[in-house]
Amino acid sequence: MNLKKIIAVAIIIIVIGGIAYYGYDYETHGTLRLEAADSGISLSGATGVYITFSAIALHYDKASSNSTGWYNYSLHDKTVNIFDVALSNATFLSNITVHSGTFNMIKIYISKVTIDILGNNITLKLAHSFALVINTLSVSHAGTTTAIMEFNLTDNIHLSSSTAGVFNMSASVIVK
Repeated sequence: MNLKKIIAVAIIIIVIGGIAYYGYDYETHGTLRLEAADSGISLSGATGVYITFSAIALHYDKASSNSTGWYNYSLHDKTVNIFDVALSNATFLSNITVHSGTFNMIKIYISKVTIDILGNNITLKLAHSFALVINTLSVSHAGTTTAIMEFNLTDNIHLSSSTAGVFNMSASVIVK
């Protein structure tokens, strides 16, 4: 008889704990939908620009003095072709669960960029390990915020001059 009571109490505690955790998680987290687009490229012969996104970092605007304020999220080396992809049909990267709140800086980590020109794949050197974007991004609890990382590939890709074969990372982030 005592064993049955102990099991019943244990089950009740587990159920209450699960409900409490779900409520906490629901109230303190939201979803950030990440997409990527190209603002237009004027590169003769180009048929594809493949970018491998490795991570994103968000800076909480009210970081405490004992914290850097940065939250890092892996994108698991997601490769997408953003050539000729407009804002209206941006390419989906990932949905990530983030702490709700307002963020004032975004780091976009890219591990590889390959451009297809006239059937030749050219892997570009990365000018930086990440692109830093200063922009306000608010994620509400239990809601979804969409952030589109828009690249100006005409400015980002350098195939001639002294910087030949370099991808200069810069982007803007449009929040919907």
